[in-house]
Amino acid sequence: MRAKELKEYILEDEQRLYKILEDVGFHDIKRLNGELRCALPNGENATAVMVKLNESLYTSLFEMGYNGDLYGALALVMEKDFRSVINYIHALLGLSTKDSGGYEDPLRQLKVFASADPFKDEATENKLYDISILNQFVDGLHHTVLEQGITPDVAKKYRLMYDPYRDRVIFPHFDWYERDKVVGIKGRTTQSKEEMELLGTPKYWNYITGYHKTLNLYGYNVVADNLHKSKMLILFEGEKSVLKQATYNFGQGYAVALGGHTISEHQIDFILRETPQDCEIVLAFDKDVMVKEEEGLAFIRNQAERFKPFREASYIFDRYDMLGEKDAPIDKGYELWNYLLKWRMKD
Repeated sequence: MRAKELKEYILEDEQRLYKILEDVGFHDIKRLNGELRCALPNGENATAVMVKLNESLYTSLFEMGYNGDLYGALALVMEKDFRSVINYIHALLGLSTKDSGGYEDPLRQLKVFASADPFKDEATENKLYDISILNQFVDGLHHTVLEQGITPDVAKKYRLMYDPYRDRVIFPHFDWYERDKVVGIKGRTTQSKEEMELLGTPKYWNYITGYHKTLNLYGYNVVADNLHKSKMLILFEGEKSVLKQATYNFGQGYAVALGGHTISEHQIDFILRETPQDCEIVLAFDKDVMVKEEEGLAFIRNQAERFKPFREASYIFDRYDMLGEKDAPIDKGYELWNYLLKWRMKD
């Protein structure tokens, strides 16, 4: 079967999808409102993976920054190319591969690059790289960064760069202890939503496979020295929110990104040990987390409670529905962000 036909075959019987996911190692699989949620093979968060039960089998690996279809997600987790994934599914489901050819994978060049990645690491801890690893990129800004309201001085402080070959904005992640060492490199496509859907391009691409977001905090290397003055650390999901908060505060940011909306035990332990005792922890998750049935207010409260009684903890909640369905709390501009921050909830 060709790729599209294979998706249709899988959707005819949901047990086929369960079989694929379980065989790869995904676990704690549950069905919720037209989608499957589960944990990554080496993860514990039972909502870290989402597979929509639609014709594209749209898949998100939240902790790995991947959004695309099921095949791309499997290729990333299994560290195989597109063709190998298709053949694997055929073999697992007892299907012939005779008619599965004729498809040119739009991500082929990226996957070849990833498979030859000299920085690939199988360790359970993040590997440190010298800052010279960034020399493969252009030390400049793509216009989309400025259009999102991020100032050049903030972009420079966080070392944003550009990959002209793959047309991606580069977000280097620096280690939370050795702040001059790179541990991850995330590339965000500049393609439009329509272009991404047409070409099957993932929104984000990790240039260093094996980087564990749960063992780091994006932006901490920049804001660490500001926390005694700000007496506040804001936890966003994504890098862009961190950059906007720094812009709104004239370059003196006090926010970090988790890389998702679940806070790992490593991150909690680090925050409690490395931040001042009078530093308030503010959770600022995206709108979709606030409204989802399996997450929502109870989930956010639970995440905030994990810092108590050692730190004052609060969270932002859009009680008057002022944000878009996928907005981060800071996406609607300076005034609304300040309002939401001022009226954050403290249980």
